[in-house]
Amino acid sequence: MSEERVDSNERPLRDWLPTLVLKFLAYLAIVFVLYGATVGLGEQDLPAGRVAIIIAGIAALLLLPVIDRLTGLRVGREGFEATLTQAQAEALQEIGAMEDQAAAQVAQAQILQAQSTDQVQKALATAVELNVTRVVERVREAIREKRKLYVRYRSDPRAPLEAYQVAPLDIKAGKTAKTQANDYLWVYSYEHGHILMLRLERVLGVELSEETFDPAEIMADWKDKSPEWNVPRDWSSPDV
Repeated sequence: MSEERVDSNERPLRDWLPTLVLKFLAYLAIVFVLYGATVGLGEQDLPAGRVAIIIAGIAALLLLPVIDRLTGLRVGREGFEATLTQAQAEALQEIGAMEDQAAAQVAQAQILQAQSTDQVQKALATAVELNVTRVVERVREAIREKRKLYVRYRSDPRAPLEAYQVAPLDIKAGKTAKTQANDYLWVYSYEHGHILMLRLERVLGVELSEETFDPAEIMADWKDKSPEWNVPRDWSSPDV
């Protein structure tokens, strides 16, 4: 049985509640202004000043939803913080633990010089791609030589870094509709005692151990003793 270690979509309350409160207060203020501009008019003609206020209020109501697309300000522990600064901090934290330090250093310089969150994400994506290439090379070597790995993994940029010893099995997409779009490192985790699916782009690094593993022990309870592997290997010894 495998366990999917996918990205966490749950955000801490402090990340979204302040923004929600600000939106609600903004809507409330606009509605109050509109009410003040129209109350007590009855059937008389609207004064030009009140017409302008109503038009401006309606326009503000229609434009408020674009706040989600703005890269303006957000509320933090120390007041208002730039979204760009927050994106840079999270990206720098993520690349700091990457296997490919050469790519990480280049990305770090690009992230610090970025003028927008899009530039930050582009630099991060490039570093992740290069890091995945490095990780895949190490995993292929470990599979060929039946060597255990030490894996460093973060399921989400805000999640803590995890590290554990595993036996690498394969690199392939998930089996469900939710996971088929992504490649995963399939491993047997000795800490968990079962197979894990680690999203490949979230594997920050792998280190080859001097210890080897016996595939037959891991596959002892498998119904399919000769599965189709994506990563080539010679596991055809009599004990497998």
